[in-house]
Amino acid sequence: MGCPSGSDSSPRDQHIHAHSSQSGEQNAKTKGRVNADGIDTVTFHVTDSTVTLRSSGFPMPSGRVVNVMVTGVDSRLGDPMGHADANHLIRFFLDSGCVEIISMPRDTYGDAGFEDSTGLNRLTNVRANRGRNTYLKAICEIACVSHVDYWVEFGFSQAIGLLELMGYKENASGTLRVLRSRQAYSAGDFQRVYNQGQFIRQAMLRAFDQTDNIVGELGLRASLAIVETNMTYEACEQILDELRAHGFSSEDPTRIWVRMKPALVTKLKVYSFDQANVLEINKEISHKIGKLGLDSVPITEETYERRLARLIERAAADSARSAGSVVRLLKRPFEQRAWLQVPDLAMRSAYRDRMCGLLTSSYRRMKNPDAAKRIEDYVQIEKKVNASR
Repeated sequence: MGCPSGSDSSPRDQHIHAHSSQSGEQNAKTKGRVNADGIDTVTFHVTDSTVTLRSSGFPMPSGRVVNVMVTGVDSRLGDPMGHADANHLIRFFLDSGCVEIISMPRDTYGDAGFEDSTGLNRLTNVRANRGRNTYLKAICEIACVSHVDYWVEFGFSQAIGLLELMGYKENASGTLRVLRSRQAYSAGDFQRVYNQGQFIRQAMLRAFDQTDNIVGELGLRASLAIVETNMTYEACEQILDELRAHGFSSEDPTRIWVRMKPALVTKLKVYSFDQANVLEINKEISHKIGKLGLDSVPITEETYERRLARLIERAAADSARSAGSVVRLLKRPFEQRAWLQVPDLAMRSAYRDRMCGLLTSSYRRMKNPDAAKRIEDYVQIEKKVNASR
């Protein structure tokens, strides 16, 4: 898949010669074409919260850029293999104080190692079948960028934890259902991935001005602890400081926008994802899915909790015999933060403490104190966050 000439390849790979006057001129151009909903008014025609996506005309800020790939992984409890269900490249233009979110549908073509006749060569399967490095190369090709600086991955349980940190404490599972649903929309997966991109944009705008205080620091550290990532708190802090110094704020929605790649022309809805509206969207989805005789995202919390409980009990039964067996059983569920999917907070804490206690004890028996310490550090962060709510 080729990128057109003059594409938005990473400015980090070019000579950085943008002076303040050039950046100011570029920002003025960006502001002139992006409205308060983060929609490029040259590229999009806006009518009653509907946008028509076209393929060109997006702002192209200059200067240094940091590319962060955010991937929602669909994997079962304890399963090391995960399909890339949500794919969003977030580009932080440091010198321009702008952010671009490139959202890519899961079924975009990608060489997953299958015969083309199978129909399985899709981006979602590249992550599952060929691993993270090949997946990130595929992302670069689709998004027309030269590299990814940082990656962030999370599954269903981790997403619940992140949504609770964002303030969706009472309806995290319903919010996740809204963001994962595609069958209720006429545009299907295109609407779903665009919804996700807009959700990220709106969440960043709500939270940005609170990231430089103690509560914001705790929330950011907790978010990084929940997900799997190669990104450090210091790297996040540097990005936020650079954006802040160059004019990005919660008060200026024109500095962050969502685009889709591969480019397409289609009409999509623009939703507000505040808590009240999420409840209404969820009701709409239930109504439409009910009429179709489908459930887009079946939520079986009781079944899941029983599976989690059985897994922990099995590890506990093996603990006296084999520390290695405990690690094999619980290492992946710990990485998935599997307990966060349990809605009852007291039971959630009980599952976490039992799982983490078994793992830390086993790691110490295996002469791996560093692994035990990492688990204990995570638990302390989670307890601090819970205490602050």
